[in-house]
Amino acid sequence: MSIKLIAMDLDGTLLNSDKLITPRTMRAVHEAARRGVSVTIATGRMFGSAEFFGRMIRANVPLICCNGGLVQGMGAEQPVFVRKLPEPVVRRFLLMCHEKGWYVQWNVGNEILAEEYRPEFFYAYRTVKDFTVREVGENFLDYTEDVIQCVVRSLDGSVDEIVKSIRREFADSIFPQQQTGFSVDLTPPGVHKGVGLEALAKHLGVRREEVMACGDSDNDLEMLRWAGIGVVPANARPEAKALADYLADSNDEDGIGKAIEELVLQDGR
Repeated sequence: MSIKLIAMDLDGTLLNSDKLITPRTMRAVHEAARRGVSVTIATGRMFGSAEFFGRMIRANVPLICCNGGLVQGMGAEQPVFVRKLPEPVVRRFLLMCHEKGWYVQWNVGNEILAEEYRPEFFYAYRTVKDFTVREVGENFLDYTEDVIQCVVRSLDGSVDEIVKSIRREFADSIFPQQQTGFSVDLTPPGVHKGVGLEALAKHLGVRREEVMACGDSDNDLEMLRWAGIGVVPANARPEAKALADYLADSNDEDGIGKAIEELVLQDGR
């Protein structure tokens, strides 16, 4: 069965170690879109960052952002799908972060908010043009409505302990995922990329057997399980590799581009 929708994770998958899309991979994605395949991003990043790369790959369907918590088209006023954290949970969580001195950002619409902007925590965003963080200072509790995702960041190796604390205090109301060692994403329970991908496929009228998902990390597992074909680069975590229908070359070796060439472009489309 031919592939009608390709959903690609950014960091560690579509992007190489320099946080760029290699020319070969870019050509493959563009050619797939030219042939009528739906191509999109599926990322833990917020919409603005996803949109930057979405325009670059010429995404022709809505983007999956915030680990599946938001599915929205570029230029669209309303999302296809959205799940938000309850405001009382957000308020209690931000207070906890403030009291413990944890660096936290949170996503509202197209914005990243934080008490203060500290660029050392956003090194992965260095290739995103016009990237900004809105500093809200001590008035952070005025910005707790419509929060889709929170991200706690640490450079001192304390993320594992932070996650344990979050699980103890918010076991039924916050879901930690994409634990990188330097950050952890926090979404409503039951929200992951698989949920967002399923919502997008239904919106497009595409069957799961016609979906190709590409990812490398723990927050890609549900998406890889749900899709008809799971493509995993060689640099991926072992648990992602265990779900691979197609094990690609690494993200520094045009892995996703080569997979698209073989699985989609050579399919006679």
